[in-house]
Amino acid sequence: MREITLSDYNPQWPQLFSQEAELLKEIFGDLAINIYHKGSTSVPNLMAKPIIDITIEVEDISKVNQSNETLAAIGYSALGEYGMPLRRLFAKGDPRTHHLHVWDRGHDEIAKDLLFRDTLIQNAAARIAYENLKQKLGAQHRFEPDQYTMGKDRLIKEILRTANYNGLSMVFVLLESEKQAYRNFMNEEPIQDKSLVISQGVNFIGAISLNENGAVDRKVITCANEQAEKLIARWLETRNSQ
Repeated sequence: MREITLSDYNPQWPQLFSQEAELLKEIFGDLAINIYHKGSTSVPNLMAKPIIDITIEVEDISKVNQSNETLAAIGYSALGEYGMPLRRLFAKGDPRTHHLHVWDRGHDEIAKDLLFRDTLIQNAAARIAYENLKQKLGAQHRFEPDQYTMGKDRLIKEILRTANYNGLSMVFVLLESEKQAYRNFMNEEPIQDKSLVISQGVNFIGAISLNENGAVDRKVITCANEQAEKLIARWLETRNSQ
C-alpha cells in the first residue's frame, strides 16, 4: 500500500516539471496541444506529496495508446481511464514521482484543474485551508490513499464553487456523494464500473448506467442536455482505444 507523505514546498518542482515536459513533448509530438503543471506541486508555498502532476491536452484521445510503449520505456505505466472518461492516466516511479493525465481536446476537466491551481496561488486563505486539511487527512489516512483523496472532495468543491467553475464532467461512481447522487437520479444502487454521474460545475445533473456489454443502458440528464449528450457520445466513440 502506498504511503501518504507530505513535503514542504520544493522550489525545484517547477524545474522537474519542465524537464519531464520536454521528454513528453518529444513522445507526443503533434498529438499534444498543450502541456500543464497541475496539482499541489504546481502551487508555491503549498505542502504536497512529492509527485509531479502533468496534464497533456491532445487532439484525439483515441490515439494516445499508440504512445504507451514509448512512455513505458521512460518509466510510465498505463492505467487507462482510471475512473474518468476521456482521460488516460499514466504513473511513473516506485515510489511514485510523476502522474500524467492525458485529456481529450477541450475537456472541461483541464480548465477545472487549472482554475483550482490558480485559485490556490492567488488566494492565501484557500491555500492554507487546503494545506491544513491535507495534513489532517495525511495523518488520519497515512496508508489509505483513496480515503485521503476522498476526504479532500468537499473543500475542493467549495473552492471551485467560489471560483465560479461551471464546466461539465463525467466520472465513474466512487465517492459517497457520487453514490448518493446516482441513487437519487436512478432509484437504484450503483454498480462498480457500470455507474457514472455527470456534473456541471460542482452540482450533479445526471447519471448513466451501462449494461454488461458496456453500452449505455439508461441515462437521466436534468440540464445541459446537448453538451452532456456530446460528452457521452465522444466517450463512447473513443473508449475502446485504451
